[in-house]
Amino acid sequence: MHTEGLIDWGWGKKLPLIRQTEKAECGIACLAMVAHWHGYKTDLRLLREKCGITQHGMSFARLIECGSLLKLSGRAVRLDLHELEQLATPCILHWNLNHFVVLKKVNGKKIEIHDPANGALTLNHDEVNKHFTGIALELTPTHDFEKKVESKAVRLSTLIGKTVGLKGALGRIFVFALVLEILALTLPIFNQIVIDEVLVGYDKNLLVLVIGAILMVTATQTLIGLAQQWATIKLSVNFNMQWAANVFHHLFRLPIDWFEKRDIGSISAKFSAVDVIQQTLTTSAIQALLDLVLVIGTLSVMLVYNPQLSLIAIAAALGYVALRFAWFGAFKRAEENTWEASTQEESYFIETVRGVLSLRVNGTLPWRESSWRNLNINRRNAQLHEQKLGMIYNIMNVTLVSLVSATVLWFGANLVLDGLFTIGMLMAFLSYQGRFSASISSLINKYFEFKMLSVYNERLADIVLTEKETDSVPDAVGLPIITNYQGDNVIEFDNVYFSYGKDQPPILNGASFSVRSNEIVALVGASGCGKSTISKLLLGIYSVTSGSIHYFGSKSIASKSLRTQVGAVLQEDQLFSGSIIENITFFAGDLDEEWLIECARRAGVHDDIERLNMGYHTLIGEMGASLSGGQKQRILIARALYKKPKFLVLDEATSSLDIYTESFVCQMFKEINIPILMIAHRPETIASADRVLLMEGGVVKEIPNNIKQESKNV
Repeated sequence: MHTEGLIDWGWGKKLPLIRQTEKAECGIACLAMVAHWHGYKTDLRLLREKCGITQHGMSFARLIECGSLLKLSGRAVRLDLHELEQLATPCILHWNLNHFVVLKKVNGKKIEIHDPANGALTLNHDEVNKHFTGIALELTPTHDFEKKVESKAVRLSTLIGKTVGLKGALGRIFVFALVLEILALTLPIFNQIVIDEVLVGYDKNLLVLVIGAILMVTATQTLIGLAQQWATIKLSVNFNMQWAANVFHHLFRLPIDWFEKRDIGSISAKFSAVDVIQQTLTTSAIQALLDLVLVIGTLSVMLVYNPQLSLIAIAAALGYVALRFAWFGAFKRAEENTWEASTQEESYFIETVRGVLSLRVNGTLPWRESSWRNLNINRRNAQLHEQKLGMIYNIMNVTLVSLVSATVLWFGANLVLDGLFTIGMLMAFLSYQGRFSASISSLINKYFEFKMLSVYNERLADIVLTEKETDSVPDAVGLPIITNYQGDNVIEFDNVYFSYGKDQPPILNGASFSVRSNEIVALVGASGCGKSTISKLLLGIYSVTSGSIHYFGSKSIASKSLRTQVGAVLQEDQLFSGSIIENITFFAGDLDEEWLIECARRAGVHDDIERLNMGYHTLIGEMGASLSGGQKQRILIARALYKKPKFLVLDEATSSLDIYTESFVCQMFKEINIPILMIAHRPETIASADRVLLMEGGVVKEIPNNIKQESKNV
């Protein structure tokens, strides 16, 4: 064995650009790029599982630990800017105090960076100095490092899922289009007959027959073309509707932390990728097949006419393929940059709309507008760069087509002059050559369109290939456990541990407590100690790290079943655009009007609603913008009561109420005789509880029942 063949000299290596899809996963994106360069090809989905990324990002120490999982030895280095060229590249740089990028190479005064958020950048020393914090991480393979490919290509069939009628519709459209193409192949022959037979022989009867045949072919083309277009429209609508519904269904059943780690604009853009992919599949795929058939058909006819002239067209096609391959990388990077810039601008715009009141109150609209302008300019520049590439490429393509046409005409005309071709044959050949060039160009373009879909496939895959929320207990059972339960402890936390990530400190550190039947328990503690986390664990939104939660005597109740029987008012709860009735009933189809009004009375909001012009039919804006904070909270309480829950979880549900209304609502809680866990800070709310639990240091303990005095000390 030649040992020289085992040495990796680095020739031919390419550092990939891997974009982050979560807000805080720049670290693992950089790690994936460096690992790929060394020969370990993995993707972000696998690295997320290995490294356990949280929405708070990754520390330098954790980044080194994750590198070791890939058999990459990390060495943290503190250095000055002028020492960058001494680093073993590619390496990871700490950027802007809260970000990571990959240093590709230092080339004199220019420094090449792969930024997982902003793409490939070439910066000068002054620009780098504004961002670089002086800390770098070199990663080198350990002795047991293995080159391997772990990443899997995203298959379109996986992204599409189950759709009905797709294959049959594609088949019908293909047959229609195939007939159209066959008919189109006959037209140049008619032209040749007119020129060589009719005009030369002055045969008017033949002219009538040829024109009649042309009219029949044209009429047939028109009818079949209409049928094909209508079938394509129906396919596009039905396919898009089914696929979008499948993705929507999957998207909103993903774990909550998936949404917490991504911007709204990014999620929206990923969902919109369905339209781009669908358009390519339903139109470009069929057209590509037809182009292939037409290329074969026209080339066969051209070879019959003259093989030498046909070779010119074939050589031109090969040149076009080479041109497309040469430009593909630049086009893909440009499209990725445009997508990212558009996503960032959309996220910023949505965030600005949501926070417009805060911006006005604090007088910061000019600053926000300036920041949006910068993002808008970034998007425009990205689009402009993409358009410039397209412009240059189109000019080169038009030039190539013109040269080919002139070359074919030159040699073809000489064949006519030499008596080897008739004028009709030349005109027919030129027609076939033009159709061949158009079809081969279209076929090549469609091929690269499919390759370009990888930009959108990866984005959509972030939704479709993420596992839906599942019950942490495999054998979880449903409704009967809750309905028939006659025991004492309704809810019981048993030595529960929880943290948001592998490198994060535990929020719960062996928490144990219980809530008994028909008991109101107040959970108090300092802000940020983990009280809201307990409510989300209780509702099955998060899964415990260790320990168990017993619901109605069992620790294996399915989350879906549990949530149908538990009412909750969380801090993040929102109202939706619609009427007050729709918001209280949560848009349920079967309205129980008497129970609706009773729930509003119990929540102390009935009189407020009656004073509105349209009463319960009053429309409220997105997030309840037309209501006061107290009215929103009471409508949310009414909504929680409307589902007739067996248990209530209230997280600061009365924090916006005045003392009198809060007292009324708390008294109502006592009268409904269901167990309630309420997270609270206000003494009046705490005083209404039967027991008070204090959360401190990740554990929960009961405090004496002198609530009013104790709550002031908490």
